[in-house]
Amino acid sequence: MASDQPTPPVGSSARPAPRSTPLDRRTVLRLGATAASLGVAGCSTEADRRTRSMTPRSSTAGRSTAPPGAVRFDTVVIGAGVAGLTAARDLQAAGQTVAVVEAADRIGGRVRTDRSLGVPFDLGASWIHGVDGNPITKLAATAKAPHAPLDFDDVAVFDHGGARRSTADFTKVSSQYETLVDELADHGSAGASFQDVVTKQEPDWMTDRLKQFFLSTYLTFDTGDLDQLSSTLYDEGEEFGGDEEVMSDGYDHIPALLAEGLDVRLNQPVLRVEQGDNDVVVHTTAGTLTATNVVVAVPLGVLKANAIVFQPPLPERLRTAIDSIGFSAVDKFLFVWPETFWDEVDFLVYTAEVRDVFNWFVNIDRLRPDTHALMTFAYANEARRLEAMTDAEVTALAMTHLRDMYGPDVPEPNAMRRSTWVNDPLARGAYSFASVTTKMAHFDAFSSPAGHVHFAGEHTSRDYFSTVHGAYLSGVRAAEAIA
Repeated sequence: MASDQPTPPVGSSARPAPRSTPLDRRTVLRLGATAASLGVAGCSTEADRRTRSMTPRSSTAGRSTAPPGAVRFDTVVIGAGVAGLTAARDLQAAGQTVAVVEAADRIGGRVRTDRSLGVPFDLGASWIHGVDGNPITKLAATAKAPHAPLDFDDVAVFDHGGARRSTADFTKVSSQYETLVDELADHGSAGASFQDVVTKQEPDWMTDRLKQFFLSTYLTFDTGDLDQLSSTLYDEGEEFGGDEEVMSDGYDHIPALLAEGLDVRLNQPVLRVEQGDNDVVVHTTAGTLTATNVVVAVPLGVLKANAIVFQPPLPERLRTAIDSIGFSAVDKFLFVWPETFWDEVDFLVYTAEVRDVFNWFVNIDRLRPDTHALMTFAYANEARRLEAMTDAEVTALAMTHLRDMYGPDVPEPNAMRRSTWVNDPLARGAYSFASVTTKMAHFDAFSSPAGHVHFAGEHTSRDYFSTVHGAYLSGVRAAEAIA
């Protein structure tokens, strides 16, 4: 068995306005919502304490489960994403001894910036969703991480077949979409998907290509598969105000800042979490760590796959929540050319015949001039399908769309990069959403620990699920419940 001696800490230093519109991720779903107070990350309630006291104990209750000589901490945090690093930072600041164990060879989780092409390409999180009062905005300022707005009205619109659509058409359908999402919940019902209801109530939204673009880019990207998305809960959640802005030099500045001074142990997948009466033992591939409390801050997809064994098993409320909350598939793609051939706008819109794949492109030149790069996306089943394709096949598909838009002389890109979150065993998807099996109480279930095992992550945030700030605030909440 590997030594229990700590590995060197990582992250000792940080690495080096448009109108708010319906394209703002999640904002369109909650028009007019006000920013919520950071007080959502409160301490444990009396009900939480009662829940802990009623949690079944393992067969080792009354004695320590730790092997002789095991390294002991006040808290062990599992997962070095934004939620886990935040919890560890706050607990260490409160005077606790803390270790963070991470299965990957890097920190950040679903915040991952690829710099191999000379362009900081965020394979995961890219945006600050509402800069006013958002804790990520403050962290970005501290980390000196630049972020910039893109104008979601600054678009060039192409129909399948290469014909240009007017921006007036685009604006008109955008307004219609706002009305659709504002009113459709009145027709929703438990167990019915958004797709079921829109097909019945507004069937042209499932056939008109421009309308399908809005459903795909404004909704599927924001939430999850339309055939799984709850028809009553799709607009749940809260928003911070202000513009949506892109991290122009990479989102990785944020986890780098959070990790400063922490004991983070990379390449140590957790196999089992064993809870006794007086301690919790975390079994990793590198050995064991013992603590009074544990924070589990791994993606929902990892919990769904039962990749970590809990002894005793998690209580039913948590198992049900894990099974019931949806987990989406979203992938991102970056293509780089020797020169720019596209319109000098922030976004290129393409009303493809197939929904959810390469139907909009972000002009990276607007963020980093002269990079000659476009970023595009695939969602839901199209994302899953593309993950089985080679880089060459993916590039060929993207070029089919771009040549339909700009003609057959569009050159092949010099290079491409892509994410594959569904097939990543340390993520198994992109972010959580309210599916047809989800109740809002399922998000709340994670606020109460299972004994001394606490949970953090975007999927544990009732108000801000699927966002980086939701992950951050869940880490604050978990730390406050322990410290």
